[in-house]
Amino acid sequence: MFETFSDFADKKIHFIGVNGVGVNALAKYCLDMGARVSGSDRRAGDFCRDLQRKGCKITEGEDAAGVDDADAVVYSSAINENNAELLRARERNIPVFERHEFLNIVAKSFDTVVGVAGSHGKTTVTAMLTHILKNQNANFVSMIGGDAINFSNYVNNTKGDGAKIFVTEACEYRRHMLSLDVSVASLLNVDWDHPDTYPTRESVEKAFKEYLDGADVKVFADGNFVAVKIGESCARFECETGNEARVYASGEFAGVFGKNLQGEYNQKNALFAVATAYALGIKPADSVKALASFSGVKRRYEKVGEVFKVPVVFDFAHHPTEIESLFERASAEGKILAVFQPHTYSRTRAYMNDFANVFANFGALGTLILLPTYAAREPKDASCDSDALMRKILSKNAKCDVYLAKDSISSVEFAKKLAKDYGIILFVGAGDIYDLRKYFQMQM
Repeated sequence: MFETFSDFADKKIHFIGVNGVGVNALAKYCLDMGARVSGSDRRAGDFCRDLQRKGCKITEGEDAAGVDDADAVVYSSAINENNAELLRARERNIPVFERHEFLNIVAKSFDTVVGVAGSHGKTTVTAMLTHILKNQNANFVSMIGGDAINFSNYVNNTKGDGAKIFVTEACEYRRHMLSLDVSVASLLNVDWDHPDTYPTRESVEKAFKEYLDGADVKVFADGNFVAVKIGESCARFECETGNEARVYASGEFAGVFGKNLQGEYNQKNALFAVATAYALGIKPADSVKALASFSGVKRRYEKVGEVFKVPVVFDFAHHPTEIESLFERASAEGKILAVFQPHTYSRTRAYMNDFANVFANFGALGTLILLPTYAAREPKDASCDSDALMRKILSKNAKCDVYLAKDSISSVEFAKKLAKDYGIILFVGAGDIYDLRKYFQMQM
């Protein structure tokens, strides 16, 4: 069995679900390190382009024969256990690793491992930290759980000499963050999500505490501050959120976050990035300065176009807390028209009341259009589908202007028809709603 990444030198590694952001970053790293790489996915999307340009064979769909010459197989958590390639690999006793297992094998080859964990904001903070490290020309590799505008989902800035840093998101799904042996643990926040993994809020809190306790260096929220605890010493960071967000490190002024970091939750994300960079030896003032050129992450408050001069923004928010924060930021533009695609029946069931409260009571929300639920790996459940959510919203506010869209295209047409009466149009969700951006990009 492979135990260290050096065991993969000159080996053939096959990735199932290679268009998935996390698996894709691992494939790119393996290719950089001299492994022979192949992969498959339902669709060879944008993340696969670099691999294909470098000669990697990427198959659309399942091809069992594609793993026959592999020395190891890595697969996404979203892959069904009946996947033909996965079954073939196991039949032939080819070493098989789920993404988080292989991620830890890769991480072990680095001197310092930084994990960015939390219920909300992981991708943005990881991308911000990556931007800071790149600006400082640090010796590092970073794997981002999204498509950062400055550098996509993967950065390899390793050099020959000096300690190497590995930066990655530490995902709480199925407690995967506990598989990662981190040197620096950054914990942004704790909220109850992934109800299929955590039956109660207490179970989430326990898992995150275990993650944080396992690291030598801890970065975490402490009231209105972000604390960095290194041994017995503790540095505290804070920012005055608003149009001019002044940043302080242990009471000393470190700079001001620019206009590219608007929104209270986004400024808090930036503060975590500055604090985590400090844990890696980077001066807070240098980090704040570096973030002035940070362009953001796709699907995180991403403006894709306009309709009647009304901005159209796509956002990944799929939890009630995230949606409320998104609405607060968007309300600065005026009345909101929101199109929401619920993500999984289990999440909708668990937070039905919380979703309904946000949609029924947020004052700046003018019209809400609900798309059919993005089921992911789950079977249909009419008790917690979009229709059930609409009924719950109306039970809390009968005057709420909420509609059910029969399909994605009808939501686009309806949103365009209503656009001129609104200050901003939001397309919200973690499913395939992002595919709708093509209907607005031509109008920029």
